[in-house]
Amino acid sequence: MDWFTGISIVAIAAGVTISLVVLVAVGSIRRSLNEASARQSQQIRKLTETVATLSAQHQAAQTRIQQLTDANRKMSDELTALGERLSDADTVQRVAGTARLLH
Repeated sequence: MDWFTGISIVAIAAGVTISLVVLVAVGSIRRSLNEASARQSQQIRKLTETVATLSAQHQAAQTRIQQLTDANRKMSDELTALGERLSDADTVQRVAGTARLLH
């Protein structure tokens, strides 16, 4: 075996070693990326569920606010009507009281 054959064998061994290290590194990077992608997918899924829940709660709150607004408007109308009736009753009593005083 001459020196050229020895250098060739060392070069081939070094190439194989470097190739194996590169393959292991690429595999490790791929695995890490896959795991990160899986975590991100899970987080996106959770966020999507949270957004859907919050949207439903928001819609329910909007519906309840509308119901309360309608009820408040109805009570205001009833209170106004009651105030008018009381005002009319006071006027009738004053007129009747004045009429009694005159008789």
